[in-house]
Amino acid sequence: MSKREEPDSASASTRLTNLSDTLRSEGWGWVLRRLRYRTPHTELGRKIHAGARILLGKVLYPKRLLLRSLGTEQYMDRQTLYAFYDLQVSPVTFDASWFAVAADRRRRQLGLSHIHFIIIPGNFHGFREERAHYEASVDTATRAWRLHHVVLPIFTLAPGFSGFSLLPSRKAAQRFFGRENPHVYPEHFEPWLPVSHHPSELLKPLISQQAPTGTLQSSLQGLRYVNRWAESRLKNRRLISITLRDYAFMKERNSDIQVWTNFARRLDPTRFFPVIILDTEATLDPLPKILEGFEIFREASWNVPLRMALYEISYLNLGVNNGPMFMCALNKRTRLLIFKLITASVPQTTKELIASLGFEIGGQLPFATSFQKLVWADDTLPVIEQEFQDMVEHIEDQEVVHA
Repeated sequence: MSKREEPDSASASTRLTNLSDTLRSEGWGWVLRRLRYRTPHTELGRKIHAGARILLGKVLYPKRLLLRSLGTEQYMDRQTLYAFYDLQVSPVTFDASWFAVAADRRRRQLGLSHIHFIIIPGNFHGFREERAHYEASVDTATRAWRLHHVVLPIFTLAPGFSGFSLLPSRKAAQRFFGRENPHVYPEHFEPWLPVSHHPSELLKPLISQQAPTGTLQSSLQGLRYVNRWAESRLKNRRLISITLRDYAFMKERNSDIQVWTNFARRLDPTRFFPVIILDTEATLDPLPKILEGFEIFREASWNVPLRMALYEISYLNLGVNNGPMFMCALNKRTRLLIFKLITASVPQTTKELIASLGFEIGGQLPFATSFQKLVWADDTLPVIEQEFQDMVEHIEDQEVVHA
């Protein structure tokens, strides 16, 4: 849910993302370079930005018309939505799942058959320029790995996915503007004035009613692999996945591993089979002693399609607020409980920031099923056990109704 992960240090965790703090930490040069590529957070700002993109499109039309006369229309397909994921303004995290779902919703609204993702490199070694303390901890090599092993695999989970183009330069994006204006997302996208998606696009109840949301889904082959893995382990028990956040950045947001292991141990072993999904960044570290004896599905930490398949076949998925759990929530075939939505000591998860993203504090996702719940409380044992019991009873009641 947070738009970007920040290093965990006393100075980083208390640094607010306002202009004065940014000027002190990064300087005027950094601010001026970022102004053009900053996605507006307010509704008015986004409207102004959209108007500027429309105007820019009209200014560039004569040049594009000339380019189209050279045959660039051969790149276009009238039944395809072209979704531009611009790394100058977009995160290289699991938050890409929000973009994939928003783009697929747009495809459905237009009645198109396919969606093609186009990844445009940023101006800072292929990515956007981040704050100095972030660059020192999550460098461009790390972000390049995430692009290929997190972002691109997430795009393959969108219905209608027909492929992606990883462009070598921003200029190369011009070829995707054919003789007639292509179907693009974000709407009125302009490579020279890029814009990212905003979570509020999916979080407004009215919008979620106009077109289906929660459309990510596992691949058939991913389900085959995970079902094969589960077959010899479950023995008529119900699979319970627990996704841990155990990251060195913003540690205050991490899962309380002691609590989660206590919860897993107290589950009825004749009815439930808990499996732990480690934080991707900690998967290759020595396994903490507290987790010894539990079933660890390491493959899901490194393989997005396998992770989604595991979420789909699980009886119930549990975890704290993090990117993978919200990717899970964007799949209507999953059941889940997400805890610890607010961490007041972290600027990216304060009530104010979360509300600005479009979430209703204390509310639920407008597109959620009755088996998907946000729990606006910390991951304490009493809270987890009560919410788990309530959801199990709800699931069993529905199974009886539909029996």
